[in-house]
Amino acid sequence: MEKKIENMSKGTLIKADIYSRPFAMDGKYTTGRFGLDNLEMIKDSDIFFLETMRMKADLADKYILEAMEKKGGDLSREELISVGEIVNSIGKPIHRSEAIGTAIVMSLTLIICYGIAVGIWGLVFRKSFLLFSFFGGGFGLLISIFSVAPVIAGQRTKERIKNITSGVHFIWSSLAIIMGVLGLVIIIIKLLFFT
Repeated sequence: MEKKIENMSKGTLIKADIYSRPFAMDGKYTTGRFGLDNLEMIKDSDIFFLETMRMKADLADKYILEAMEKKGGDLSREELISVGEIVNSIGKPIHRSEAIGTAIVMSLTLIICYGIAVGIWGLVFRKSFLLFSFFGGGFGLLISIFSVAPVIAGQRTKERIKNITSGVHFIWSSLAIIMGVLGLVIIIIKLLFFT
């Protein structure tokens, strides 16, 4: 019994799109090890992941066509595997929950880093560590909400998330660490010379 297209879920339509492509039907995706077979294992509700797989299929089609045009004919098994390695090196697709989980962990890291760093400055000024920590944590939260979390949550490959989190650590976490260390140095100088 055939299912009408309008009654199919978006996830099923994406799978059908990938499976009905000429390079899927003639076995090039499987031969080249593109990772675009066995889509039935992915839930139809995981649209984010399926859309990433469709983007990967678009990329695979582009690279296969370019390689065929360059060669002037069909590709051998080894050539397809080589093209598959290029496409797969661009990044391993991830589920949206993994991207969101990474964004949450990164946000909590920034909140804690800035909370501690600014809290140390509360001690420098002989004020409340907890009150300054609260404001520092708020600043870390603002950084997360307006720049870090949305960018990380929107990524589709592990490699992109790894690169972005490395950048966040380098820029934002390092700044918090420098602030905290500078505060500790001032506290030590005060204790040694001004007590």
